[in-house]
Amino acid sequence: MGGLSDQLRALDEDTASVYFRALHRGHIGKAHDVADELGLDPRTVEDAIERLTRLHLLRPEPGHLTNLVPVNPEIAAASLISPMETEIHHRRDLITGIRAQMHSLMHGYDEVQRTRKPANPVESLPDGAAVRGSLHMAAEACEREMLSVEPNAPSWADLDDTLTRNLAMLERGVRLRMLYQHSARADLPTRGHIKKLIAAGASVRTTPQLPNHLVIFDGEIAFMSRPGEAGAAPGAVAARDLSVVGFLSEVFEHLWNSATPYSATDLGYQGATDEIQHAIVTLLAQGFTDEAVARRLGMSVRTCRRHIGALLQNLSAVSRFQAGIRAAASGYVDAR
Repeated sequence: MGGLSDQLRALDEDTASVYFRALHRGHIGKAHDVADELGLDPRTVEDAIERLTRLHLLRPEPGHLTNLVPVNPEIAAASLISPMETEIHHRRDLITGIRAQMHSLMHGYDEVQRTRKPANPVESLPDGAAVRGSLHMAAEACEREMLSVEPNAPSWADLDDTLTRNLAMLERGVRLRMLYQHSARADLPTRGHIKKLIAAGASVRTTPQLPNHLVIFDGEIAFMSRPGEAGAAPGAVAARDLSVVGFLSEVFEHLWNSATPYSATDLGYQGATDEIQHAIVTLLAQGFTDEAVARRLGMSVRTCRRHIGALLQNLSAVSRFQAGIRAAASGYVDAR
């Protein structure tokens, strides 16, 4: 699918001119003749012929397989789309079948649940599959608002899965408020992901540091990441106790109120540079190494050191120690 997408993006003016030339003549002919007639480089023409063939806009002439003839664009489109539509229908049937089979077990499940003791208000989700399934169910049931804290740590699911789930909630009118670290502003995949969410109606803010992943649905259930052991897949904890969820919601509001709004038009660290430098000098003053500072702020050590260099220059300092003294003297950080 990715290859086809690349071909569609490559359907430029030169490729179109090669197609229309073949259309006028009834066949494509030799590449060097086409290049001479259109004033194009022969290699450009060869690439165009290859793209047009892959897009089914050129096909071998019956009985003359070495000669390529133009194809009606609507017929070409139908030949490309038909296998995709078949796959979509197949997957829809598969989804319907899975839902029907699982639904057939719900009566017995509900009967057992009614006879059991009340569910544990805190549930351990041991692996990524359990986390993704639980998040998907909670997102589908969400009616009012989702709150999320997204530090730049390994995600529970990849960006595409998360985007699909969040966009579906936004389409239903669910309000989304999302917190990221400032470092997300300079990460291209994350920034593209955030811009799509903002375009769909989500509210996004960034802050220097964030704790672990946290997602709260309708103030009723909260998911918190739980780091796994070395080499093990990280799991999570789902909390349904309203006192716990209420406390976590208050924590989110505190973080949200002190965070910096993010706009889809912001470039890089625009609007957040001062906060990043303030966080860096505060952590350095507390004795953290460059590596530890970078890890806490969700950025690479190289980027962190670039910020440290700019900070030393702004404070006219020649060392981290001198920068700490001058920062404390100027009130940039607490002198404690």
